[in-house]
Amino acid sequence: MALILGIDTGGTHTDAVALDPATGAVIAWHKAPTTHADLSQGITAAIDGLQGIAPSRINLVTLSTTLATNAAIEGLGGRVCALLIGYDQAMLHRYGLAHRIHAAALEFVPGRHDVFGDERTPLDEDALRRAVERQRAHVDAFAISSYLSVRNPEHELRAAEIVAELSDLPVVTGGAVGHSLDSVRRATTAVLNARLIPHVEVLLAAIDRSIAQRGIAAPITVVRGDGAVMPLAVARARPVETLLSGPAASAVGAHRLSGREAALVVDMGGTTTDVALLRDGRPKISDRGATISDWRTAVRAADVRSFGIGGDSRILADPLDLSVGPQRVQPLSAAAAANPAVAEALTRIDHDNVTHRLVPVWEFLTLNGAADNAVRSAAEQDICNALHAGPLDVSTLTRRVGLADARLLNLRSLIARGLVRRIGLTPTDVLHARGDFQGFDAESAVRACRVAARESRVDLDTFLARTHELVIRKLGEGVLRRAVAEFDHRASQADDRLGRFLLDRSLSRNHRRDPLDIRLQITDPIVALGAPAQAWLPKVARRLHAECRVPDLAGVASAVGAAASPVMEQVEFLLRPLYARSGITGYVVHGPMERRRFASIAAARSYIERAGPDMAQTRALAAGVAQPRVTHTEHSWDAPGGNPGEPGYLMETHFTFTGVGRPNA
Repeated sequence: MALILGIDTGGTHTDAVALDPATGAVIAWHKAPTTHADLSQGITAAIDGLQGIAPSRINLVTLSTTLATNAAIEGLGGRVCALLIGYDQAMLHRYGLAHRIHAAALEFVPGRHDVFGDERTPLDEDALRRAVERQRAHVDAFAISSYLSVRNPEHELRAAEIVAELSDLPVVTGGAVGHSLDSVRRATTAVLNARLIPHVEVLLAAIDRSIAQRGIAAPITVVRGDGAVMPLAVARARPVETLLSGPAASAVGAHRLSGREAALVVDMGGTTTDVALLRDGRPKISDRGATISDWRTAVRAADVRSFGIGGDSRILADPLDLSVGPQRVQPLSAAAAANPAVAEALTRIDHDNVTHRLVPVWEFLTLNGAADNAVRSAAEQDICNALHAGPLDVSTLTRRVGLADARLLNLRSLIARGLVRRIGLTPTDVLHARGDFQGFDAESAVRACRVAARESRVDLDTFLARTHELVIRKLGEGVLRRAVAEFDHRASQADDRLGRFLLDRSLSRNHRRDPLDIRLQITDPIVALGAPAQAWLPKVARRLHAECRVPDLAGVASAVGAAASPVMEQVEFLLRPLYARSGITGYVVHGPMERRRFASIAAARSYIERAGPDMAQTRALAAGVAQPRVTHTEHSWDAPGGNPGEPGYLMETHFTFTGVGRPNA
């Protein structure tokens, strides 16, 4: 019996399941800690935990991951120069759009096409070369976006050739990763893709290595953000398409495990909680592109609200504030269980009443197993040298590197580049201190919470109650905002005073004060997934007056969804008439790789209806489907006639061809 191996690599755990594709039954499953210093160790441990599954029985490996999503939320990734061709520099800065692109450097290059794809200004190749020369020593990759590349990609393609001649750094074009007419979203998507290439490659190399070591001779596919799968080679070139891979796989897994065709799927992981809408057994797809934290991309993905709170979210506390997330840290209880030196240091910090109003003295720093040849400043090298022997609390690390105050530790770049990671207080530690969960070192969790309570000027019980309540409210708010997005997406993002009051009061126990009872109710059942699901999400559902189901195998739902995900390869064409004073002078077709002109609409449609299915089928075959099924949809936009009763004017017709099927197994 052939099996599919589904693997999900998250911020905290790596899960593996063996699924029978004929029946959909999970034959075996196992969870292992994610080993950030070497991801292959955690992947191998998860595979080895599948008792009784011979490597020869596995015919397909499918991977889902939250790595790209977590990196976007936490601000991780390399430095990217965005080469913007034909963009209006003054307009971007005037309307505050430049910062949305999130590039380390912006270079504006002359060159322009119009909306029909005709060149209006030639690409200034000399200006492009000067820009590359200025930036190549200061960045890790280049992202190229031409203002109207969706109408004609020739400037982007030529620019990519020039950059490749001048530099051996990775080069990403906007047209390769996004098809939105929104030029800022396309540029942002290209920048994020370039940032993620080295970050996600670590995972893809690890899965390749682990599969080979275990003697599994099977193709590897990766779940995209829309819940379909793509070949490993495509994921290497376009890692941005793995944004929301984990949540999309979770939604597919929720359908498989719960049997629900419609539900609100809430997946609480280590770093993020993801809320997706399940409709007809598939995750609902966003018509705007994936939005993660401040990243507004053109990536086709599930319509997911992903926010930075999970079992490993960083808790900060002082007399004026208490916050949870969005950064991920290793829980102190887990670190202390694995390393007695951490437990001993926590005991000392608690006993000696170590304090600092502006720095969390209960936190530790540790090396993340990065390569020794990583570029570092002298101060960063001093920090890495001090951490070489093992984790250090922030106060001790400050003394070791010769600084007068812990606020002077410059850790941002080291953490962003994955060289150093934090060990800190998390919701997992709060559960340990409350006695709700006892998986690691509960006594160290209590000590850390006691230190944080002193910094907050409250007793331990009050601190635990406040933190527990804050986590529930943040989770509830994220679920409510995702539900509100079904009515009004902008309203779901708003934070005005009245909206904040209604959200807070609805989620509190004290939601009634005559003459008003403020209760917002989730009408769909909540399917709760993730390792921390049982501890938090039923309580959240009660605040939302919703039915809650935590299915069996909820902790490995993403791995189940990965194994159950299909291949879907889409090809899009746009047909537009060319209007002049005399009427229609012809038609232009914008395809994935080229644009063509036609004298008649019949000829244009004939070309699309021939090329579209062929291209969709070819892409599905290349993605590993033996006999793809091709579906076709089209939507026309007609402008109204000038007078009542007059026929409208065709503005454009959008064609989508989709090749669908199960990966070969």
